[in-house]
Amino acid sequence: MFALESPIIERLKAVPALTGWHVRGSAREASRLPTPAVEVHCGGADSVLDACPASVGIVVVWSVYLIVQYGEHAMGDLDAAFAAVIKTLHNWRPGEVQGRKWKPLRIEGVRPPEFAEQGQIAYALMFKSSARFEGVRDA
Repeated sequence: MFALESPIIERLKAVPALTGWHVRGSAREASRLPTPAVEVHCGGADSVLDACPASVGIVVVWSVYLIVQYGEHAMGDLDAAFAAVIKTLHNWRPGEVQGRKWKPLRIEGVRPPEFAEQGQIAYALMFKSSARFEGVRDA
């Protein structure tokens, strides 16, 4: 399920409206990295669609954080990035990634703002997708 992070990051890096934004994944230590930033995090498996002895459908949550420094342009910058991320990811079909077929991403909500000690504000857009994972097949 974690393999989907790279295609999401690459797709966001290609968005003209995010030029100047640092697009990065969850594997980077982010406490002192530059802003404005877009951070992509796998939020885990939200639910199981269905399960049978041979396979299971898993719903995976992806958080896309928009992080800016406080300032007079912060809300305008967040608004433009917010619209660009939704336009880029909502209903996007990742297709097959490392042999696993993914359903389209769908936005599921936006978390309340998080305020960092370094004078930053961050909003997280929550997206969900699902894929099928194989289990043990009876012989």
